[in-house]
Amino acid sequence: MENIVAQGFNFMLVGMGVVFAFLILMIITMSIVSRIITTLFPEKEEPLASDSNAGNKARIAAAIAIAKAQAS
Repeated sequence: MENIVAQGFNFMLVGMGVVFAFLILMIITMSIVSRIITTLFPEKEEPLASDSNAGNKARIAAAIAIAKAQAS
């Protein structure tokens, strides 16, 4: 009976070791692939459209002022 328990315990330890090793290998592989992809395909920086946004805010403010003047 003790032999079966010892074999089960050894089997459990080997299985957990294989899973742990696989997870570590997967993490290392994913980090390497991530670095490769970010160097080959960097994200494009979009220019800030601050001028058009300021013009839109001025138009919105003018429209609100006109609407309030007409409502009064």
